[in-house]
Amino acid sequence: MAVIRCPIPTFVSDYVKVTSWERIDGFLITPGIISAKYGMLESGDLYIRDTTEHDGSYSFRCHTENTVTKEKKVSMNYSRIIVTEPHHNQPPRVTRRLNRVAVQVGHRATLPCIAQGYPVPSYRWHRAQADQRPLPDHTISVSQEGGVLIFHKVVPSDTGRYVCHVTNVMGEDKVDTELVVEGKKDYIDFTLTKSHKLKLKNESLVFRLLERNVVVVVSYPTWLA
Repeated sequence: MAVIRCPIPTFVSDYVKVTSWERIDGFLITPGIISAKYGMLESGDLYIRDTTEHDGSYSFRCHTENTVTKEKKVSMNYSRIIVTEPHHNQPPRVTRRLNRVAVQVGHRATLPCIAQGYPVPSYRWHRAQADQRPLPDHTISVSQEGGVLIFHKVVPSDTGRYVCHVTNVMGEDKVDTELVVEGKKDYIDFTLTKSHKLKLKNESLVFRLLERNVVVVVSYPTWLA
């Protein structure tokens, strides 16, 4: 498997999300795509399964949206992967994983486990519990694409720690990821006026809202900056 990251500047990365990837021939890859070849991680990274030399002939660019301003942009340059033939057998080594993934209930979640090795390694996920039964490759709620475990619509009971085993004839590697399913947040969005400016000093109201899992999204004119 191979992974391509969208070149988002770090100073805006908290507010910009990757909405899709575009292959140079116009083929569009979205988070919910059903494909045996391509997919998107929760971070917005593009992953490519079962890479061959032919995959190196395609280039990709990312489409993004600013979650605050709703401005949409497309990366100016295309990115591509370089596929080389292995010179000798290698045990698998996980090169891409996350320690913790937090997602709101009812949303999609992806747990990445990307490894390098030759012969091409196989992946097996299981939940960290006593019996260590492997998770099924595909159900209505959970599926696996290469080393990526996908929860199509998480529920609170999905919270837990999941272990990825990567193996080939040369050896194995193992990593684990914690999945945290959070409750939905209610959002209150309003624009401040001069009369609101003094009320903003009363922080007790804000704290009471946060305790009830309510997030206040405030937009304000330049005279408040």
